[in-house]
Amino acid sequence: MKRFEILNSLPAYGPMYISITADGEPYYSEGFVVRFFKADGTNWVANFKPGWTDLVYVHEFSESNNLLIIAQGLCYIINVEETKAITIFGGGYHNIFLFSDEYVILCDDISLTIVDNYEKYWQSERISYDGIKDVSFEENIVSGLAFDPTDNDNEWKEFTYNIETKILNGGSYPFEKPKKISWWKT
Repeated sequence: MKRFEILNSLPAYGPMYISITADGEPYYSEGFVVRFFKADGTNWVANFKPGWTDLVYVHEFSESNNLLIIAQGLCYIINVEETKAITIFGGGYHNIFLFSDEYVILCDDISLTIVDNYEKYWQSERISYDGIKDVSFEENIVSGLAFDPTDNDNEWKEFTYNIETKILNGGSYPFEKPKKISWWKT
């Protein structure tokens, strides 16, 4: 059964679309427009307020009625039977990878976010100061380059992130916590 249809624009006829936004305020500009088909045969149109990138995507989870909607980098988890989002996160995602129908891996400019088949998500620790590029995914490892503005000779540092163990190797962001400095001499 078809659960959704991505529309090129807001429909000119029929019931009014429903704005889906992070702050709950109406969104009257055209965003990412999706028609949802309920189990009872009715449908409704959502106008998702977009994020800050060009990434648009709809992912169907295999073990639930929920969908992951990515509206120009901003993520919404939504149940097609309800006209509101279950959760909203992100805003700047620019890459997406699918891992064995269990995980959706999202990449922004500083870290990775992994959404599992049960609509839970977690974010990696910070990988980069401000920029990740050349991202690839093989088996359970995400790899790429992280921008390092402190190194004039080599501004891009390699990193790998194992999505099963949640272990990060490399990257450009300092992982060591600064030592605590006393404000008085002892």
